[in-house]
Amino acid sequence: MAEERDDLGTASVPELLGRYAAILAEVRDRGVVRTRNAPLGDYAEYLAAKVYDGTLEPNSVKSYDLLAADGRRVQVKARTVGPDTRAGAVFSVFRSFDFDIAVLITFDSATYALRKAREVPRAELETAGRHSAHVNGRLIRITTGLRLGVDVTARFHAVASI
Repeated sequence: MAEERDDLGTASVPELLGRYAAILAEVRDRGVVRTRNAPLGDYAEYLAAKVYDGTLEPNSVKSYDLLAADGRRVQVKARTVGPDTRAGAVFSVFRSFDFDIAVLITFDSATYALRKAREVPRAELETAGRHSAHVNGRLIRITTGLRLGVDVTARFHAVASI
């Protein structure tokens, strides 16, 4: 691993971005991510689809990311966290609640290793956090979200290691 870091340290910014693009293309070819955006959200949705034996919805579906095998509509929210993550950090905004459960997932900011995953019923999320007029939605702090619902971390670890 240190060798790889040393190699990255000597690479130019265009070389680094080229490697990033190549890595993104490879994980996209493998079906792990669906877009060319930063891979965290796509990776979290991929894992959730495996955990819930679900079908990912098209990116244009507004309120949920996948349909679980049991028929539940699942919204997936992911964040990286590390020692420098501020106390008030939030998951991405909830603008609508047309889903049955949300899965709130945190990953280590340095390694992308899965840290925690919580399954939270919609009703519990609707009353958690605060409404923000600025983003026209409800913001859930990471610290709050990781106390809601039930812990499903072990289920996510089981599919993340495959």
